[in-house]
Amino acid sequence: MPRSLVIFDMDGTLTHDALDFESLRKELGLQERIPILEWLETLPAERRSRAGTILERHERFAAEQSTLRPGALETLDALRSRGVRCALLTRNSGRSMRRIMQRLQLTFDCSVSRDHGPYKPHPESIRMVLRQLSVHPGEALMVGDYLFDIQAAHAADVDSVLLTEPGLPLPAFARQAGFVISELNQIVELIDAPDRFRINRQPADSAERNLEC
Repeated sequence: MPRSLVIFDMDGTLTHDALDFESLRKELGLQERIPILEWLETLPAERRSRAGTILERHERFAAEQSTLRPGALETLDALRSRGVRCALLTRNSGRSMRRIMQRLQLTFDCSVSRDHGPYKPHPESIRMVLRQLSVHPGEALMVGDYLFDIQAAHAADVDSVLLTEPGLPLPAFARQAGFVISELNQIVELIDAPDRFRINRQPADSAERNLEC
């Protein structure tokens, strides 16, 4: 089925992640190596509110420091020139997402933050994008750099693309991805020649846990 939509993660995919997770965890008093957003949901209301304020402050600071990954704008332009729509899906707050888009001059056909409802790895996050743009799952690709991007895509019946760092070993969860690329602009090549970027999958229980927000 022809691809008509590419959904991008933000931090670590289109942008360099500027959030200092170690400093954030220290201020939150979170010593366990578990995802921050999921941890927040377990807290009593008053403590969750205080912790959420701390998280928002760190995210606002990171939004002012965030920079584009090489080739990000060129990749988006190349996809649009082929009639492929582009969407943004992030676990970041809506406020930080909009600020980053404004600062870095990023535009999308659809942009979804954690404020919109269930966030990655919940598949509803991707389904929201598909519904808004009236796109069949088989026409879409989800591009991200973390396990949660892959899990959300699989659960939504969308093909996943893992973006890795050139020259570094693949993460343990890489084989769960449908495709693997090491440069953003390879997504355009992938649409034309997907077999070049395929990787054999492993069962989900063999994956590393994602420890970020």
